[in-house]
Amino acid sequence: MSATATPRVYCTYFDSGYLSRGLTLISSLREQGDDSPVYVLALDDAAALYLAEHAPENVFVLRIEELEKAEPELLLLKAQRSRMEYYFTCTPLLMRYVMNKQNIPGGMSIYLDGDLFFFDNPQLVIDAMEDSSVGIIEHRYPDSLAEKLSKYGRFNVGWVGFRDDLHGRKVLDWYSEQTLEWCSDKPTNGKYADQGYLNWFPEFTGVKILSSAGFNLAPWNVKRHHIAETETALGAKKVTVDNQPLVFFHFHGLRKVGNRFATGELTYGARLSKTLRHRVYQPYVNMLNTIEKATSPLLSTESSVKKRGTGITGVISRARKSALNAVSIASGNSVRPK
Repeated sequence: MSATATPRVYCTYFDSGYLSRGLTLISSLREQGDDSPVYVLALDDAAALYLAEHAPENVFVLRIEELEKAEPELLLLKAQRSRMEYYFTCTPLLMRYVMNKQNIPGGMSIYLDGDLFFFDNPQLVIDAMEDSSVGIIEHRYPDSLAEKLSKYGRFNVGWVGFRDDLHGRKVLDWYSEQTLEWCSDKPTNGKYADQGYLNWFPEFTGVKILSSAGFNLAPWNVKRHHIAETETALGAKKVTVDNQPLVFFHFHGLRKVGNRFATGELTYGARLSKTLRHRVYQPYVNMLNTIEKATSPLLSTESSVKKRGTGITGVISRARKSALNAVSIASGNSVRPK
């Protein structure tokens, strides 16, 4: 990170089942020249033990018990919420924890989903905030999906940034209070987990909606954007989204099936274009596969990863995913690592 870049700390969370994706995210930050501290909330013992021994430089592991100690109200909710709801509750609390830990007035505390990957300088996102205190990014659903998917919120929680100032703190504290009060993963009255609350952020002072199409490109919005490979003035080739540089992609819905990775495009009525396949998905799955092969032998057997969904609901959900995987592979919406 350059000397003039905004001081920032990133935070994310994942369990051992998502470890390789989280490490791939961190590797992409480093490849783009961002060596900022990254705090990882390890959601099971296997992930915590691996990171304690093998974490990359300037990556710090945080156990859930440490966050519960810093946020006593959180622990009281553990028996009342599902595993995923409990994790969603942690999102703003984790950002507040690392902001307090860093204690850099004017610095940034940024949450990243574990399945993001940076293709360009992360500073570009912060630059787009200008002097704002909070940055959020819309889902940018295509018109054909907007009404159906609106229940999940106007904004995506994959990248959310807070500046350590009066307005940033005010929004972050409000956000933390809301997830502690309610954080169901079933959309209800405009709310949805940790994500729906972002709908109310624009009502606060200092919040900016980051509008670049190159921020948080994802399977749910690729259909509405023009994605191309362009050549820079220096002769390098880069992916652009509506003529803006692709800064980061959200690999939501990517599933490993045998020796291939089925993408999430079909879920949203989209398909893999040539540029998406070769310049976005291929480099990601190549790195992800390499990291997965390197980490798997070193993971302890103390994983607590469990299948989401129980009973008949879980069975139906997994059957649908299996069918979607088969269709994705048969229709060319999958990528094999090289």
